[in-house]
Amino acid sequence: MKILFIISNLANGGAERVLSTLCDEFSKMGDTCEILYFEQNSGYYEYKATLTHLPLYEKRGILAKFSKFWRINKAIKNTGANAVISMLDQTNINVLISTFFTPKSVIISEHTDARALKSRFWRAMRRLLYPRAKALVVLNESEKNYYNFSKNAKVIYNPLNADFLSHRIPANKENIVLCVGRLESVKNYEFYLKSLALISPDLRKNWRFIIAGDGSQKERLLALNDELKIGAEFIGHAKNTKELYAKASILALPSKSECLPNVLIESIGFYCARISTPTAGASELITHAKDGIIASELEFAKALEQLMSDESLRSSLAKNALRRLADFEPAKIALKYKELMLS
Repeated sequence: MKILFIISNLANGGAERVLSTLCDEFSKMGDTCEILYFEQNSGYYEYKATLTHLPLYEKRGILAKFSKFWRINKAIKNTGANAVISMLDQTNINVLISTFFTPKSVIISEHTDARALKSRFWRAMRRLLYPRAKALVVLNESEKNYYNFSKNAKVIYNPLNADFLSHRIPANKENIVLCVGRLESVKNYEFYLKSLALISPDLRKNWRFIIAGDGSQKERLLALNDELKIGAEFIGHAKNTKELYAKASILALPSKSECLPNVLIESIGFYCARISTPTAGASELITHAKDGIIASELEFAKALEQLMSDESLRSSLAKNALRRLADFEPAKIALKYKELMLS
């Protein structure tokens, strides 16, 4: 089977990581994959697929806006693919419009919080077009309920890369609270730094606070870090997060919204105690006080302080979380996609 994936940009996001893992699994099954992308390939991930660049946005103007649908349609036909999987909201909409008058069935997938799409126009288009897709893949039950206007929605988790499926307890755990994510507003790092300032200085001085990521808020966050005298370490985008997970005792996720955060999944196999704000994704991945902590912004600092103070609690949460690893095996996830394609 030939599988065509369509995505706007090949950057360093979670959707791209999922795409890399799926291509790897389909390759093992004997399928061939092609990725059609519209903007840039930043080279963060490797893909066992043919990469085809369709530069939709190089030209501006009314003609370019409408001709892109014909160009996408033509590109899909030229691949000869047996199945088409589109990723992320505006790309999904563009692909569904492009295939409106053709028999090609399209599976669309969402990897971000549905409520994050603010444009009324795009929300209306999504509501109109999503029911036309062969299937809509979402990442949690909350998202499935949101898309109740699309009766073909199905929850399929993100697959874990095989490198993260190990569940050996690392021997070199350190007093590190780790955050991994883009330095953007949605990740809520300004709140996180202010929360750290509320933790007892005597406790805080025995811990390192590492933030791995880059983004538009970097300078602002560095200034706030200095102002609050937190001493958090901003190390930029980390290509090898496994080394960070292996050392960290706690994985913190202070986001405003998350659909199914990869960091809460990846850190499981490295025996990290997880704490998160109450996003839809965190609620899907953490059973509070059993295999992680979910704390509101008002409770976050106190809950993190408790976690830092109690090694027994960290160990219990990390050990219980290991039971979830099997839910994210890449072969299992790829088979679920395959079932959708063949249905």
